[in-house]
Amino acid sequence: MRLELRYTPDCPNLQKVRVLLHETLQSLGLELSLEEMELSAPGKAEAEAFPGWPIIRIDGQDLEPESPGNVGSGCGIYKTGTGAPEEQLLKFKIAQAAGLKTVLFICTGNAVRSQMAEALVNHFLKGRWAAFSAGFLPAGISPLVVTALKEIGIDAARQPTKHLDLFNGLTFDRVITLCSDADRMCTFYPAYGNRVPPALYRSSDPVHLRLRLESPFSKTSRRYEKPVDPLSGG
Repeated sequence: MRLELRYTPDCPNLQKVRVLLHETLQSLGLELSLEEMELSAPGKAEAEAFPGWPIIRIDGQDLEPESPGNVGSGCGIYKTGTGAPEEQLLKFKIAQAAGLKTVLFICTGNAVRSQMAEALVNHFLKGRWAAFSAGFLPAGISPLVVTALKEIGIDAARQPTKHLDLFNGLTFDRVITLCSDADRMCTFYPAYGNRVPPALYRSSDPVHLRLRLESPFSKTSRRYEKPVDPLSGG
């Protein structure tokens, strides 16, 4: 896979995009050199049809080829409304181009179970699988989830909460629903990939367990180490 970054020297978003690319490669377990090209020579930006923001190209294709921009301008914006692309979409496209398998975990709030599953797969199967998670009613990752994952050596403090619409139009190798509500709603998203029977991964939501708060979250994090196994064979 070839990963390129093209830019003009006066763009204030350059360093942010550069850091984002390196962090994405690291999170995926990919050792890949980033090819950088500065378009500072007179007429160079126009010749490259440079749209005005740090361009990311994956195997020769622009990350957002249809994004608007003024050719040759110093800096512009992505669809995010900023000078940097959406992190999850960047991660997905790099993972796909690198030949990694992708899995999307879905639950209602993207607060507990799907977040745990995403973190566990990305930790134990890094370099082979790239995991993502989303919900229909994102509620923010629970601090107790972060604590439970930390107990087994996984730092999920910066793991964002995502709405399922963020992944609209993408096709995953596996789509796994982790609650009955998500399983019903997922029928509206047939293009998301190969569905896995939810019973294989079903677990009680620790938010609703009538136990000491710390206990069910830790129990769920250990429970989800098992669902990683079916993926590890692929």
